[in-house]
Amino acid sequence: MSENMFGCEVELGKFLGSIDIIPYAFCAILETCSTYELRKSPSGIQVLAFNCSSDYTTRFLDNEFGLVSSEEHKALDFISAGEVNPSFSINKAAVELFENLTNDLGHLKYKLEAERPLVVTGRGLGGYVAILFALWLHQAVDVKESDDDWSSKRPVCITFGCPLVGDENLGRIISKYPQWESRFLNVVAKDDRVASVFSSNSRYRPFGTFLFCTESGARTAFQDQDLILAVLDKMGLPRTENTETPDYVKLFGAIRRKTLHRGVSESGEFNKPEYFRDLIDIGGVEEKRKMMRKGNRKIYDQTKKVNDMKIKMVNIEMYMNMTRSNGGIYDFYKKPNKSKEEIHIENKITSHQRALTKHWQDFVEETKQRPQREDAKMRKRWLYNGHNYRRMIEPLSIAEYYKTVGNRDYIGQRPPHYLELEKLLKPYIDPSNGNKKAASLTQDSCFWAYVEESIILLTYLKKEDLSHNLMNNIKGKLDLFEEYVMRSINDYSVSPDIFLTGSSFMKWWHEYKACKGSSYVSELARYMNNGSYSLYK
Repeated sequence: MSENMFGCEVELGKFLGSIDIIPYAFCAILETCSTYELRKSPSGIQVLAFNCSSDYTTRFLDNEFGLVSSEEHKALDFISAGEVNPSFSINKAAVELFENLTNDLGHLKYKLEAERPLVVTGRGLGGYVAILFALWLHQAVDVKESDDDWSSKRPVCITFGCPLVGDENLGRIISKYPQWESRFLNVVAKDDRVASVFSSNSRYRPFGTFLFCTESGARTAFQDQDLILAVLDKMGLPRTENTETPDYVKLFGAIRRKTLHRGVSESGEFNKPEYFRDLIDIGGVEEKRKMMRKGNRKIYDQTKKVNDMKIKMVNIEMYMNMTRSNGGIYDFYKKPNKSKEEIHIENKITSHQRALTKHWQDFVEETKQRPQREDAKMRKRWLYNGHNYRRMIEPLSIAEYYKTVGNRDYIGQRPPHYLELEKLLKPYIDPSNGNKKAASLTQDSCFWAYVEESIILLTYLKKEDLSHNLMNNIKGKLDLFEEYVMRSINDYSVSPDIFLTGSSFMKWWHEYKACKGSSYVSELARYMNNGSYSLYK
């Protein structure tokens, strides 16, 4: 929920506590005898409830399930489809529970009424399945919307006492899509042991909104990771052996009988309501809340801008998919003569590109003026967004540059904000973190500039009056480019799109191969000649 709608966590908590569908969702879980059940609420909302056996919960609390890599589980590929760094870690129990139901859920997807609101819900580890299925549905809606089909409603996921499911990378992927992240709510009772298993000392990180409740009827909602972790840390101490699920129906009954006040009430009766103190004491986060509120409006405005930019990037991703049949978005953008329909698409891309570029140019300038690292966590998130922007948009700048005949040496003329964004993120990049899947966006945003320069070098090589020294110099540069390409393939840092039919890279390769002759042997030559690139993914 956005800050312009709710003045503080208390108001957001008050709003969420008043929604009838939340207690209805929990009752649906209690009444579900099988692993899952689909029903309709009195208001016509579809409610899909998931259950999990107590045996799984016991094993979970006995630490049988740790984090596993998403790269080992193809069933999770839908979460990171189109991501630059697709790998994330997730609790093994979540994967097992979801994979055991994959076939059933595949059939269930087609039974849902896409035009009708849907709530996916689960308690404890059942919430794990609810979260993954909701993400699967969101990805399906994205595919439809990319085909200009806007008929499907996005699901809302409401979980009860669900433990944290994955690491920071999973949260980063989900936060990239505001239309996903805003639809996840985890309701947590003060004494819910399962929900507080993972602390801030673990690799687990929250996403979405957490609504914390006490027996007195107090409740408050947080979306900030640090605040959520602080509350969960406090909830986890001291550990009890009680594994019973709290009575959430009773909690919501208490909530309805209470009236929350924000700070000092209008009548001056309460400086801090007694029933709200319970929640303040849970996390020991009152001071942080006060500090956050001072800069709350500013943070919201900046976050809203970033979210707007994410939506524009999602739109460009859609056009990337549309242009793959024409050699990819790079060559589509560079193409000089376009049809009326292609010009329309180019104008849409250009509009998004200019807005994104203006945003990140302003960001770089503000960073220069304020180099101190305030809100470091948020800053890191913004920089990752800037990193993705650079890899998505700089190729378009390169295409625009080389569209003009005679232009050379883009690197020497490179817009400074790209350089600055690259430099700002460098401290956060782990060079040892190797990929096992091809990047959906090429890691080196200047890749296409190197391709263009290599194409130009080939034209020089065809000249008959070339001196021996100049010829050797050109051949040496082409050899270096060939090594660079093979190295990028081996570490999966280039997108499979470079191998699309009609792409500038494939044109370069065919010309280079003809220039070298059929007997030429190298690692790249073997890779290309035996068709291995068609399996690159």
